[in-house]
Amino acid sequence: MSDPMTQRPAPAPGTEPLPADVPPRRSGGASMVLWILLLLAIIATAWYFLGRHDATEVPPDATPIGETTPAPSESPVSTEPAARDQTVRERAAPALPNRDARPLSQSAPEYPGAAMRAGEEGTVMVEVAVGADGSPTDVSIAQRSGSRELDRAALQAVRGWTFEPAIRDGQAVASTVQVPVDFRLDTQ
Repeated sequence: MSDPMTQRPAPAPGTEPLPADVPPRRSGGASMVLWILLLLAIIATAWYFLGRHDATEVPPDATPIGETTPAPSESPVSTEPAARDQTVRERAAPALPNRDARPLSQSAPEYPGAAMRAGEEGTVMVEVAVGADGSPTDVSIAQRSGSRELDRAALQAVRGWTFEPAIRDGQAVASTVQVPVDFRLDTQ
């Protein structure tokens, strides 16, 4: 008796019988899925690369016919040599931008009692000479408030402030700066 699992089905009418040594063909379902996935991957990759555009790439300006555009020189002679008096540390350090002195810590001025009772308000413009270390070296009044007590209190307050020194060519330098000191009764 023969086993039904090892028997081959009978050939369809009008077809040739298969030789005994040829294995039966299976359906190509799995290979078809692989081909579709491969095709989708190719399409996605093409879409990605064709969809990319580099915004930084700008075509050069057109040169009118008859004019020539000089090519920039790239020879080492065209660049200036570093100054010999600069140290390696100075050349390597990034240069700080030039700026004026500015207050770091500002203690609020004490409102004078006599000025408060008299209802005096105003702004005192104080001129401060700031040393390279950030300390005020000389304090004077650039514009008065109209009240002697307010002017004195502003000078006293600014003498206790600390400043960030002015920067010139990457170095802290002494400078003079004007700072306003406001006296308002509604904020006291």
